[in-house]
Amino acid sequence: MDAEFSAAAVLTADERRELYARRDGPGLRRFAAQLALLVAAAAAVVALADAEAPVFWPVFAAYSVLLASMFAPMHEAGHGTAFASRRLNRLVLRVAAGLSLMPPTGFVAFHFEHHRNTHEVGDPEIPGGNLELAKWPGNPIAALVVLSGLPLLVAKLAALVNLAVPRGPRWFARWLPFLSGAHRPATIREARAILAGLLAVAALAWLWLPALAWLLAGCAGAHAVLGPYLAAEHTGMPTGGDVLARTRSIRSNAAVRWLFWNMPYHAEHHGWPAVPFHAVPALHRRVAPHLPRSYRGYLHVYLAALRGR
Repeated sequence: MDAEFSAAAVLTADERRELYARRDGPGLRRFAAQLALLVAAAAAVVALADAEAPVFWPVFAAYSVLLASMFAPMHEAGHGTAFASRRLNRLVLRVAAGLSLMPPTGFVAFHFEHHRNTHEVGDPEIPGGNLELAKWPGNPIAALVVLSGLPLLVAKLAALVNLAVPRGPRWFARWLPFLSGAHRPATIREARAILAGLLAVAALAWLWLPALAWLLAGCAGAHAVLGPYLAAEHTGMPTGGDVLARTRSIRSNAAVRWLFWNMPYHAEHHGWPAVPFHAVPALHRRVAPHLPRSYRGYLHVYLAALRGR
C-alpha cells in the first residue's frame, strides 16, 4: 500500500503495474554475485591473516563491506519483493539474515513495525520510543559511538543471547512487543542457530585455525559500515508529517546502490514498499521532484547534519 502523502507523488494505475512487477532474475544475479564475492573475500582474509601482507587490510575492509551488504537482500527478501518466488524469498532471507546476525522471523516482525511507525513513537528502531533519541546526538563523542555501529552490534548480540535462554511472556512484552506469540518459537530457534554458528567459528579458531577469528572480527567491521548507512535513513528527520518527510532519499554512487539494492533511495522505499529493488531507480525518477528533501550522498547527509539541516 502507498503511504499517505501529496497527491502529486501518487502513482497511476499503469505505473503501479509496471513498477510493482516482481521477477526472479535480477535478485538471483545480484545475490549470487554478492555471496560469491563475500565467500571469496572471507577465504582471502583467512589465507592472508598470517602472511603479514600489506594487502590484508584492504581485503579485510572489502570483506567487512560485503558482509554489511547482506543487510540489503535480507531486507528485500523480508518484504517478499526480492523475487517473484516465495521460496526464493524465504531462502535468501534466512541466509542473509543469518550473516547479518538477525533471526529472520524476528527481523520481518521488527521491520514491518518500523514501516507502520516510521520514525515516531512505536518505531522499534527508536529505543524505548524516546523521540529525543531520534535526533542527532548533541555530543560529538556520542555521535561517533552511534556511527561506529558498536551499539547496533551489541544490541544484536544481546538479543541473540537473551532469545537463546528461556523467556516468559513479560520479557517479550517489554523488549520485543512487536513479536507475536506465534512467531516467538521460530525466532528463538533461529537465534539459537545463529549463536551456535558464531560459537562454532570461535571454537574452530581457538582449537584449529586462529585466522578464522578474523571472520568474527569482520562482524565489527560490517557494523562500522552499517552504523552510518542505517543512521542516514531517518536519524535527525522530523518525527511528524508524512512518511516522505520522515525519510531520506540519498542518490549516492552506483557501487553503494548496487551493494545495497537501491535502498539509499529510502524515501521511495518507504513511500512504495511493494516496489522491488530493481524498479526503485525508475520510481526515483518518477517521484524525485516531489520529495521534500534529497541528498547527493552520505557525506552530504552528515555535512547537512552538522549544519542542523
